[in-house]
Amino acid sequence: MESISIQDLENLSEDTYVLIHVLPPEHYKNVHLKGALNICVYEASFVSKVQALNLKEDQKLIFYGQSENELDAKTACEKLKGLIPQECYVLEGGLDVCTQNLEGEQLSLDDGQFLHPQDGKYVLENESKIEWTGANANGKHFGEILLKHGSLTLKDQALSGDFILDMNSIKTLDLSPEEGASYLDEHLRSEDFFLVKLFPEARYSFNDIKALAKPYQTDINYQIKGDLTLRGLKRTQSFNLLLSEVDDKLVMNARVELDKTRWDIFYGSAKFFKFLGMHKIFDTVFIEMRLELRRENTKD
Repeated sequence: MESISIQDLENLSEDTYVLIHVLPPEHYKNVHLKGALNICVYEASFVSKVQALNLKEDQKLIFYGQSENELDAKTACEKLKGLIPQECYVLEGGLDVCTQNLEGEQLSLDDGQFLHPQDGKYVLENESKIEWTGANANGKHFGEILLKHGSLTLKDQALSGDFILDMNSIKTLDLSPEEGASYLDEHLRSEDFFLVKLFPEARYSFNDIKALAKPYQTDINYQIKGDLTLRGLKRTQSFNLLLSEVDDKLVMNARVELDKTRWDIFYGSAKFFKFLGMHKIFDTVFIEMRLELRRENTKD
């Protein structure tokens, strides 16, 4: 992969190259180099759109993005390797080094790299649920638990939250009624597991958790540490959270590993029983969540 400086580009005859802006249309509309075409490298149709240009074999293709710190223009060249006869170049420094021949609306755009949601209180959408998976050496079962209530409060990117689960709603999804789904559900509600008749709710809460130093929108951006109250026992439980913002909503994505024995759920645990045979159950329960919370309207 070759690169070309803005100075060398300016010395080329215009009919010897095609300049391609590889970022999405909204970015192109805001600012682009004069004469550049817009073909977004993030689209699955990127290669076919470049091929459809039907360029002369001796024309150069010059790709650029915002800066040299991203992989967008380099990715464009890599995708086309061996698929077109033209030589591909990356414009060194991208738009960041260009001070002339720019056109567009020249607005300030959010680059979408870091999370910076609006302060306020966010509450769970209706019918929110988490998914659970439990396993033993022979296989696994999975299901869901409904949430009765949940909210997040955000202030200066510090996060607090409170969530209540309806333990009576625990449900097995991988078994049919004929295969014993209701039997397993009742067992999970019993004293062997969640003792729901005495403790119908579970609660998880945390306070003033700071975002990571670089809260990327596509990776873990919070490390949550809070208290999980289950079967009347409060224990500290941590997990990594990917929080994202969609319009006026926050979306929580996380996978949590719980050691059930920390809440005195000893059933099937070889830590506490011998000669379990086929009754062994792994101590770790996995919780998957994707929860949507909508921002409450506030009066001025």
